[in-house]
Amino acid sequence: MKKSFAILCCLMMVLAASSVWGHMLWLNVDNYQPDVDESVQVEIGWGHKFPKDGVIKEGRLKRIYALDPQGHAVPLKQTSVGQYELTVKQNGIYLVFAEIYPGVYTKTTDGHKKQTKKGLKNAIKCVSYDMRAKAVINVGGQGQGLSREVDDLLEIVPLESPDRLKEGDLLPVKVLFQGKPLSHDYLYATYSGFSDASETYAFSTMMNKEGRANIKVLKKGTWLVKVPHKLPYPDLEECDEYFYCTTLTFQVK
Repeated sequence: MKKSFAILCCLMMVLAASSVWGHMLWLNVDNYQPDVDESVQVEIGWGHKFPKDGVIKEGRLKRIYALDPQGHAVPLKQTSVGQYELTVKQNGIYLVFAEIYPGVYTKTTDGHKKQTKKGLKNAIKCVSYDMRAKAVINVGGQGQGLSREVDDLLEIVPLESPDRLKEGDLLPVKVLFQGKPLSHDYLYATYSGFSDASETYAFSTMMNKEGRANIKVLKKGTWLVKVPHKLPYPDLEECDEYFYCTTLTFQVK
């Protein structure tokens, strides 16, 4: 009976995760554990299916940068559309951040419009969105700089270095919104190869009142954690809701 209940709960979490809104932004890294002086390739992930889906359009990305283990900003070199290169110069954690330009869209009976619903007679729903991404790169197996908070709008902060985890372990994380713990909201996680279906995740849980949650590492490999957060728009005649979304990618060997 207990086993059946556990399976049912897992199915419900996956189904809930699959209904989360639309596109997301993430970062694919070709080597999450490089050595000093190695160059790491960082790809902008965009769409519904991790790790590969669509290609982000030129001009959509607002910025991409890295922080070295001391918290100093490090630029990335663009090699092509959606492709960047980072050369790591010291041991410790490099955090790579990216965000797209925020925007607004309205679903109408004639399709999607890149505007608020003001002036649209056939508007169904309007969303104002903001999407961000972060990746954890561990150079030399050192954990310095891992749990740094950067006062981002919506941020997932890992509290243990992923390279120290193995299959079956728990990864503790903290989620912040506008610098404060995001409590009682859902977090979704999956690994590369889990499913080819859009918006389908291997794991889901709710953050506690301190904004903390434990992610079950079901399998070794490359992982993505996603936190979507919605708030009502203050002027409902203009738009319906704010949609914030951030992701975190890392590797468990």
